Amino acid sequence: MLVDIEDDSGWHSADSEDEDANESSNYSAGQECLDRLAISLGGNMIVPIASELLPAYLDVSEWQKHHATLIALAQIAKVCSKVVSLSVVACDDNKFEQMVTMVLNTFPNPHPRVRWAAINAIGQLSTDMGLDLQAQYHQRVLPALVASMDDFQNPQV
Repeated sequence: MLVDIEDDSGWHSADSEDEDANESSNYSAGQECLDRLAISLGGNMIVPIASELLPAYLDVSEWQKHHATLIALAQIAKVCSKVVSLSVVACDDNKFEQMVTMVLNTFPNPHPRVRWAAINAIGQLSTDMGLDLQAQYHQRVLPALVASMDDFQNPQV
């Protein structure tokens, strides 16, 4: 459901911060369902499954799947922040590093909506994992964020 999003060239240069522009009701329902699923299953169940399944969506060429992956990751991190945070502390198979790397690797994506979703995801991880993310990954995250500020063609990003 999260891949049901339209590409509108007007979004790329939009002056408003309506991040939900061109999203279908399926997309919104998908976000709500993912929230509910993550809450119902709990972080101990959904985080390992998500970290196994989500990277496959980045191996395809469709920008919508890249966008959906990053949105799903941000939603799961928001709902299950305690479990994601514990996996950072426990270094559970480096799942947190895998998530951060997955997000950072999408920063140079050619599609602006994917770049926006990557910034959104790193923002959500920063909110939920604050000190852990800063301490362990600032040397990778900050240069990626600074480089993304050079995208003058797509002010929405």
